[in-house]
Amino acid sequence: MANIRDISFATFNLYNLHLPGEAIYTDRNGWTQAEYEAKLAWTAARLKDLDADVIGFQECWRKEALADCFATAGLANDYDIVARNTDPAGIQVALAARKGLWTGMSEWIEEFPTTARFEELKEATDAREMVSVTIAKFSRPLLRVTIQPRGTRPKPPEITVYVAHLKSKGPARLRFDNPKPPVLENHAEIAKSVVSHIRRIAEAGAMRALLDDEMKGNTRPFVVLGDLNDGTLATSTELLTGDPGYRFFEKSRAGSRSDAGLYTVEKLQQLRSFRHVYYTHIYNEKMESLDHILVSDAFYDHAETRQWSFKDMVVYNDHLIFESKANRVEIGANDHGIVRAYFDWNPMDEVLARPET
Repeated sequence: MANIRDISFATFNLYNLHLPGEAIYTDRNGWTQAEYEAKLAWTAARLKDLDADVIGFQECWRKEALADCFATAGLANDYDIVARNTDPAGIQVALAARKGLWTGMSEWIEEFPTTARFEELKEATDAREMVSVTIAKFSRPLLRVTIQPRGTRPKPPEITVYVAHLKSKGPARLRFDNPKPPVLENHAEIAKSVVSHIRRIAEAGAMRALLDDEMKGNTRPFVVLGDLNDGTLATSTELLTGDPGYRFFEKSRAGSRSDAGLYTVEKLQQLRSFRHVYYTHIYNEKMESLDHILVSDAFYDHAETRQWSFKDMVVYNDHLIFESKANRVEIGANDHGIVRAYFDWNPMDEVLARPET
């Protein structure tokens, strides 16, 4: 029987959700009215399928368009939407929380912490060059929200939720002002890829610093929902998670304590699965996992501080096969899989949490 304190999270890349007729990058005309209505219908159907308590969104150009999706789904009165517009319009992250969960606290984080600027660094051995990465802002600002799960006796702890969209692995759009740097004259495509990878790793490092500052010594649960634009085992993703330990056998103490680590639901699901079916993006016939739900030890089964247990995870990705196999995409569909994870309220028993002597 479901407990009122149970909770589910989802991450959903909206694929350039914008109002019709508004410019999207170099496309000055954007979506037609018919295309917009198709996006609304497709997105609305997925929202109803998800039925998640908290949903993190990426690629939301206008908050009005996201509101239209919930209205089309008949869910306008069921969720609080945390979103914003910018001038000029650009892709933003957003969040929707089932009514009664959002505390009203939200914060947009654009700047790297001053303590996480990777400038004027020197290696102690081998390379002698100064390393200086002057990137100081997230390409897509983070959203930090607090939610309060239902229930009073006992009352669950508040949960801090971050929504993120890190820099894409695709080549960066670079300016070619004269005089061009030599690398742009001779190896422009290489330079574009290097810039995108450097920016993504810097953003992952800066976000990890934010999480370290907030999570260490803090028992509050944390969740990260996002298109991290890289796989679970990629350097940037492992940097962001803090690479916590997982318990694989009975006597292991791995994962029993993790002050600031984040567990990916992909790994939690793999520990229970006979096959690996987690992919959220297909490019050049390669299946990749770019979209992630990361949770703190409050949601890890074997942690001494556990409050919720992992129940299940599902990836809505059938629409990606159409794009890959038939060189087309379902009308109105996005180009990423949608991930949802469900957690049961199940605080760790104090006796079980106590190490055996």
